[in-house]
Amino acid sequence: MRNKNWIAFIVIISIAILLRFYQLGQVPPSPDWDEVAIGYNAYSILKTGKDEYGTFLPLSFRSFDDYKPPLYVYLTVPTVAIFGLDTRSTRLPSAVMGVLAVIGTYFLVKELFVFRQKTILPLLSSFLLAISPWHIQFSRIAFEANTGVTINIWAVTCFLIGLRKKSVFLLSAFLFGLGMYAYHSQRVFLPLLLCILLVIYRRLLFRKDNRNIIAGFFIIGILTVLPLIPVLFNKTAILRLRGTSSFREQTEILSDNIKKLEYDRTHGYIIGELFDNRRVEYLKIIIRGYLVHFSPKWLFVTGDHERHHAPDMGLLYLWELPFLFLGIYTLLKTKNYEPGTKVLLGWFLISPIAASPTTQLPHAIRTLVFLPTFQIFTAFGIISVILFVKELRTPPAQAGKNKKLLSGCLLFIVFCFAIFNIVYYLFQYFGRTNMEYSKFWQYGYKEAVTYTESVKDTYKKVVVSIGLEQPYMFFLFYMKYDPVKYLDGGGTKSGSFDEQGNAFDKYEFRPLHWQSETFDGSILYVGSSSEIPHGNNAHITFLDGTPAIEIKDRKD
Repeated sequence: MRNKNWIAFIVIISIAILLRFYQLGQVPPSPDWDEVAIGYNAYSILKTGKDEYGTFLPLSFRSFDDYKPPLYVYLTVPTVAIFGLDTRSTRLPSAVMGVLAVIGTYFLVKELFVFRQKTILPLLSSFLLAISPWHIQFSRIAFEANTGVTINIWAVTCFLIGLRKKSVFLLSAFLFGLGMYAYHSQRVFLPLLLCILLVIYRRLLFRKDNRNIIAGFFIIGILTVLPLIPVLFNKTAILRLRGTSSFREQTEILSDNIKKLEYDRTHGYIIGELFDNRRVEYLKIIIRGYLVHFSPKWLFVTGDHERHHAPDMGLLYLWELPFLFLGIYTLLKTKNYEPGTKVLLGWFLISPIAASPTTQLPHAIRTLVFLPTFQIFTAFGIISVILFVKELRTPPAQAGKNKKLLSGCLLFIVFCFAIFNIVYYLFQYFGRTNMEYSKFWQYGYKEAVTYTESVKDTYKKVVVSIGLEQPYMFFLFYMKYDPVKYLDGGGTKSGSFDEQGNAFDKYEFRPLHWQSETFDGSILYVGSSSEIPHGNNAHITFLDGTPAIEIKDRKD
């Protein structure tokens, strides 16, 4: 790498670090229930070697019956050990992984497109990922999927380097196996991605002199995944699949199809009988679920859940849209596709497959594996425009002065809009996320814990409503409650999404029935504003001023 490239690369990494570490514990304003579950289970593993249910070093973490892959929890153990249990230490592994993904993208693009080394493509691709709203969003929160993205990038990079250096090829096998421990979507995406690589590079890989290294690759990969096999095929995996499957409403789907079939048979529509059956309907659901992830509105304007994007922003910058299409067109119009082009297009096309039969689509987390393909395509599009403008301005170009002037003006306008779009996003994320989206980040639990801990000695017990959404885990997290004591008391008991029956210290977590509760001054109640009238002890609001949590010890 030349000196100028090194300087640019260091600047890009610095930008990536800044955007992922700045106010990491403050923006978003509080951890959600998945983040506190990850943090406390890492804390429990650190102190006891067991999770909240008492399972020793699990390979699937039971959490509100949303069984989590284990990798991110174990990555969080060292950061919790060093910095203590808090929001920042829980999110820190994701931020580190985000920076490693930016670094990896540079080397990935260099390996994918070895014939384009004189261009700025690797630097531009990594820069676009460094400032990507989609990637920043999930690099700053403790969501497992972000770890999977980084592993994907480095697994493919090592695979491509390994075509020249065989020892690195074996490292790639380990990374492909490790990615299966990162997130549920990985378990569909990674085998497909590996198949694409094996098909594209089959002539080089399956030569006689490569037999040993190929055998070693598969042995390492299988050995890495082997401990996970029982987890993949047990009832918890099936429960997770059923919980997110778009086919879980089978009764409604089949009822509609039966009506259509009866109508077809009554009117003699033979073709209708062919298409109006449950198998075709299931196929249509999957196809719709797949295609919806290519929606420009979702990608560039609205996003999906509020926890998945900044206010008034999509997952990608609006200014990237024309360059994205141009980049894809530039690659598709090539007559003889480079192997790297085939890998990139294959990666792009298989990314929504794991999410397509699930609910709540489109879904930014389940399709996070798209990254960094969008950024690489966009980089191609930007370079194509730069080369075109450069060609217009290079003598003896035939373009007239008016065309040169027009192209320069358009380029300047696009540049200004891009700067505006980026600055607007940064303002929305760091300046508006907390105020506008605090309710979606379950804000207020820390304040509730701080208050109840300060007064609990004056009460016989503290009753916390489960209407607050998994409150027991927030209290464990913010109290840094000793996992040894928690497990000695039985640990988490109910294990369902409707958590109840959990209790520790003076805290009891159960449904709240305000009119029939006991009000003798010995019990402090904590609940939502819809369950408890304005709290006489504490009234906690979201950052936009709307009611969040009420704390009260008497009826009136």
